[in-house]
Amino acid sequence: MPGPVVFTSYYTDESNDNGFQWEFHCDRCRTTFRSPFEQNYFSRGRGALRVVRDLFGDQFRALDKVSNAAEDFSNNWGGQGSSTKDKAFAKAVDAVKQGFRLCGGCGSWVCTQVCWNEQVGQCTQCSPLVAHQIAQAQAEARGVQIREAAYQQNYVQNIDMGAPARVNCPTCNTPTTGGKFCGACGTSLAPSAHCTECGTQQAPGSVFCSNCGHRQ
Repeated sequence: MPGPVVFTSYYTDESNDNGFQWEFHCDRCRTTFRSPFEQNYFSRGRGALRVVRDLFGDQFRALDKVSNAAEDFSNNWGGQGSSTKDKAFAKAVDAVKQGFRLCGGCGSWVCTQVCWNEQVGQCTQCSPLVAHQIAQAQAEARGVQIREAAYQQNYVQNIDMGAPARVNCPTCNTPTTGGKFCGACGTSLAPSAHCTECGTQQAPGSVFCSNCGHRQ
């Protein structure tokens, strides 16, 4: 490599036989920046030589030397131990580094689009944006006020809290909503009732009195 490349270590290599490309990621939000694809012309030329050699066999066996020479030059492009891929990586860093900043507060490489507070010169984890803090505080306050307002309302004023609850009608088995009578068949949901004529206690859901036959 021609020199040290000071940049984020959180990246992925997307290179292949045809060329070089990397994806660089923000350390905080994982936003991805992809470097431009750089064609590896030496690799393409080496592949073409191999195709010709395979087609014509021994007649073009001398192409092996040419192919190997092209491969050596591809892997050591520019001399002085500096490989083609290393040079391509340095170019990729130069292409995307303007989209990143190094935070002196936490040492993270973060993207300028989402995670950088330009006014302070730190990432938004170390120095959150004022507008974001205000919006978060307002949301928290709304939640508290909504709960307080809800607690001040009386949601049970029309419900007999002393009566045992029935979740299903004893006559038609329809789920109930907490009222005094079944909404499907009109059966009383009281656990016990008394005949309106003779006062005899009746079983839940009785339509006629078991003592005098009076319709309830």
